[in-house]
Amino acid sequence: MDIPRHDVVVIGAGNGGVSAAARLLKRGSRDVAIVEPAQEHVYKPLQNYVGAGLARPSALTRPQAKVMPKGAHWYRAAAERIDAVRHEVVLSDGSIIRGGDIVIACGAPTDWDALPGAREALANGPACSTFESSLLEQTWERISALTAGTAVFTFHEQPASGRETALKPLFLACDHWRRRGVLEAIDVILVHDGEGLHPVAEIESAVRRELQRYGVTLRLRTRVERIEGGEITLSGPDGAATMRPDLLHLLPPYAGHPLVRSSGLDAPDTDGFVAVDRETLQHRTHPHLWAIGDAADLDDARTGGALRHQTQTLVENIQRRRTGRALSHYDGYTVAPITTSRRSLVFGEYDARTRRAVSTIPLLDTFAPRPWWYVLDRYLLPQLYWHGIVKGRL
Repeated sequence: MDIPRHDVVVIGAGNGGVSAAARLLKRGSRDVAIVEPAQEHVYKPLQNYVGAGLARPSALTRPQAKVMPKGAHWYRAAAERIDAVRHEVVLSDGSIIRGGDIVIACGAPTDWDALPGAREALANGPACSTFESSLLEQTWERISALTAGTAVFTFHEQPASGRETALKPLFLACDHWRRRGVLEAIDVILVHDGEGLHPVAEIESAVRRELQRYGVTLRLRTRVERIEGGEITLSGPDGAATMRPDLLHLLPPYAGHPLVRSSGLDAPDTDGFVAVDRETLQHRTHPHLWAIGDAADLDDARTGGALRHQTQTLVENIQRRRTGRALSHYDGYTVAPITTSRRSLVFGEYDARTRRAVSTIPLLDTFAPRPWWYVLDRYLLPQLYWHGIVKGRL
């Protein structure tokens, strides 16, 4: 059988996969293939604004064909297994392709089955989520319809896609209820299974300040264990308790991609995520295999800001390995864009490895909520994404 061979095979055509492929082509890769079955490309950071009634659903997506880098070979199938030794990728249509280097950028799927009763609660109430594109209009309907009662928002430690963005729907909902004059009639509760809200002190302080401003009750070391008939069971420091919220916004459980486990590319300490060197993004065992984004075990916050730095490091390192040069390091940079109202946002930058605040924007305090950060996140970044990031220009 004649197996097609490509210079680089990229698995996944989300933010990381498309932007990495575009950068590779711009840097002179002879032949880049992308494996992706989806026909639509979603700009996920905008989902919170759609779910809060501040953006149209049509702004979220574009045809995948229009996002694909010019010159890339697109395989419209899913990757089912990677044979790292043979440099082969087995596709869902039965075909096999080979790559000199293979980049895993397939993301991390939501695992609603990990929370008993979640699927039924999302279908029939009271649950909603801005982390599923199919639930966004339903989420806004439930937020806008609530005028009194109890609203519970969940937040959890890693793995989670875009850790800080889970706070956006909470603050946007509170801002909406305050504008309508009903916030005082709603008991808003944030449950988080961690010891603290954020590992960076400046971001922790900013979030707590906003929680206090809206009168939100914070329950740490607490999680929703199950949902049944509209009733939720919480487990926390004082044991188990039940309650019946009028609205329940869920940050989904996430899991390592099945492709990673089926290919044996994880490790006992990565919980189903790709076992890579966290600085070079290179697989620990197979030097021609790389991973970025939510699929990789990188000990970062899994945000778009982090991913942009990862793709830069990835492309540089593929070329460095081929020429025998020392590999460059991903520094753990990320950014925490937390929308605190429809006019303000905290744009906190930090190093996810050292848990320290950093700043790439001199003279501006990125940890204070400001209207210009909101404008950047809501209006400018989507344009930069479609016209710059996915094209490998930024």
